[in-house]
Amino acid sequence: MQTHQRTVNTPTYRILAALALIIILSVGFSAATYASEQTPVIRLTGTGTLTLVPDTASISMGINVRGDDLSTLQTAANSTVSNILTKMRVLSIEDKDLAATNIRISPRYRYDKVRQQSVADGYEVSRDITVTVRDLTLLAQVMSEASDAGINNISPPQLSSSLYEESYQNALGLAVAQAKERALALAEAANVSLGSVISMSTQQSAYRPQPPMMMRAMESDSPQAAYQPGELLVSATVDVVFAIFPE
Repeated sequence: MQTHQRTVNTPTYRILAALALIIILSVGFSAATYASEQTPVIRLTGTGTLTLVPDTASISMGINVRGDDLSTLQTAANSTVSNILTKMRVLSIEDKDLAATNIRISPRYRYDKVRQQSVADGYEVSRDITVTVRDLTLLAQVMSEASDAGINNISPPQLSSSLYEESYQNALGLAVAQAKERALALAEAANVSLGSVISMSTQQSAYRPQPPMMMRAMESDSPQAAYQPGELLVSATVDVVFAIFPE
């Protein structure tokens, strides 16, 4: 009896026992994986779309000046920026919604046909300003004041909404509901029962608003153009995999 116990507790026996356990677990896991892979499924895509009224506009604008004297150009650009910031504050736009940090100074060149080479031809100084407008009734006035301040580069306003995230989540719910309705219709047509969701994914990697609609300039009798913000389109798409079973 003592000899048998020593045989069972030998290092060789323990190694063999461990290997046997690993083989059993591996076989069990492979069988489960195989069974999962063999489950019939329906793969569907659902889309949910909502409209949202924008409540914020971001306007990128800038001043670009050219000339021979760099100091004079910098003074002119800085003066224009100071002027537009003052006008924005008069409109009650807070400093947190005003950004004017970028400045670019570039030498300019022209081609001299006589010398057949590029020669210096002064400088170009640019400054960028970004204005966030949270009261869209001020939008026309902001654009007008920017022009009066000497801004010579204004991009169309980019619209967004503080309620976008909430609306996007609602759109996701609509997308999942549509996918389930389509799956039920297919299952009924194929005389099978619809099971639970096996996997689900969205085609967007993050919550990001769709590119906002451009503001539309409307005809107006006033000197300032009027702007109609329109609506933002909030869309979500999901891919869903359902299990199906014979009835």
